[in-house]
Amino acid sequence: MSGIIVQHVTDPTHITELVSGELTLGRAPDNKVYIDDKTVSSHHARIFTYFLVSYIEDLNSTNGTYINGKRIGKHIIKPGDIIALGSYQLRVDHKHLAARLSKTG
Repeated sequence: MSGIIVQHVTDPTHITELVSGELTLGRAPDNKVYIDDKTVSSHHARIFTYFLVSYIEDLNSTNGTYINGKRIGKHIIKPGDIIALGSYQLRVDHKHLAARLSKTG
């Protein structure tokens, strides 16, 4: 199994692997994924991963959480999805594909 990662759309070197448990995303420094962007709430969203399934949940953020352009409350994420938190975007991908993209980019 290759694993799933989230990768910043404009900076493919910024990769976070989704492992079992909770991953918090937001502007506050106590988040596991710190996002320095004023359009992102302090505690914007969280991703839960159990076994081979990951889902993202909006934490009542001001600007919302979007998957592929649609605002969500809670959503299962899969490779190819684009997650937007405010103006910040992440791409969900397979771990082995991201490694290949990083080498060619």
